[in-house]
Amino acid sequence: MKRETIYAQSTAFGKSAIAIIRVSGNNCKKIIKKMTSIKVLKINKAILTNIYRVGDKQNLIDKGVVTYFKGPKSYTGEDILEISIHGGLAVCESIIRALSNSGLCRIAEAGEFTRRAHENNKMDLIQAEAVSDLINAETDSQRVQALKLIEGRLSSKIIEIINEIKKLLANSEANIDFVEDEIPKNLNKKIKEQNKNIIKKIDKLLNDNKIGERIRNGFKIAIIGDPNSGKSSLINYFATRDISIVSKIPGTTRDVIELNYDLNGLPVIFYDTAGIRKKRKNIEKIGINKAIERAKNSDINLVIIKNEKNKNKYIQFKNIIYVRSKTDLAIKRRNIINCIDISTKNGNGISKLKKEIYKKLIFSGKNLNNISVSRERHRKLIEKARKNLINSQKIHQTDMKAEEIRESLKNVSKIVGKYDIEEIYDIIFNEFCIGK
Repeated sequence: MKRETIYAQSTAFGKSAIAIIRVSGNNCKKIIKKMTSIKVLKINKAILTNIYRVGDKQNLIDKGVVTYFKGPKSYTGEDILEISIHGGLAVCESIIRALSNSGLCRIAEAGEFTRRAHENNKMDLIQAEAVSDLINAETDSQRVQALKLIEGRLSSKIIEIINEIKKLLANSEANIDFVEDEIPKNLNKKIKEQNKNIIKKIDKLLNDNKIGERIRNGFKIAIIGDPNSGKSSLINYFATRDISIVSKIPGTTRDVIELNYDLNGLPVIFYDTAGIRKKRKNIEKIGINKAIERAKNSDINLVIIKNEKNKNKYIQFKNIIYVRSKTDLAIKRRNIINCIDISTKNGNGISKLKKEIYKKLIFSGKNLNNISVSRERHRKLIEKARKNLINSQKIHQTDMKAEEIRESLKNVSKIVGKYDIEEIYDIIFNEFCIGK
């Protein structure tokens, strides 16, 4: 199918040493001929050349490097042209204007290069989504996970399940062709066994403590405790700036304040919350309710306490690390069991606290190195497929049983894009930047 040729700036907008303009489609050769001084075009070779306005070789825009990749051996599976130029704003705008006025190409939509790569069978949908994850990765664990997905490690597991469901469906369809008293003795038994084994594989994929999503979206850590216990000072210490108000007046923090943080390569989101106490006025009460809700939904709770008795208030929450702050103050203190003493004034104890948080996160995600489901879209489709297979076990009518298995196949296939999924393309690729 002949498509419009598209272009976009693939590097970030703004002043830089170099910028890259990417073009994909059948008109790449025409653009090279009309905009450069290249006489002999070489595939996959970077060529230094003058770059002109289209059809006007007297009007030089810049001297840059042009690389031509011939489809299907390219990122999109189409002919691709990459123009590397000086990254000044005027240079980039002139190249983009020249391409726009050429009549040979149009500006690409968000994610259109990667979408074309998927549609041209250069990558499946999991891999395409992982490209976006890699671009947006802010920590090492996010980078590693995205690369594993791009390599197709999760895809291979999904495709294995797809192939097994296809075999199950084939046997179920064959079952329809037999009258009841002619059904081969072992066929129903084989169908039950196949179904059972596929569900086991799906369960293994789903029982991952949602580590993939946590790495992609960040581990949630709530900082909770009594008013004036040092919660805001702690998040400010991690942020290395004042993002939360610190005051001697109790109840200063009334909303949840977030901080994205890289903890030894793991993405973490710290939440500073309102101090928890009883019988407060309406506005503070709303903040306290938010703090309790955040604590219930966090992976770890840093509970800032002043003494041993304070622990009783917080035992309702999970994965607690008890912390006592303000240890730089010259106050006589009683020992608190299983509690880390810190000071946000001089940094004492912070390193120990970070190690404890990291240890708990690693333990909760003991399969961090395994390939896990990393998106809610994937998980929901896998869960739907599992439900279809379980439903098929309960149905006695062979045609209805086969229909449930067919639905299961449809749901799993949507994960890698091997089914008619036009309705979700826009949702997925709109996450991308224009030049990708």
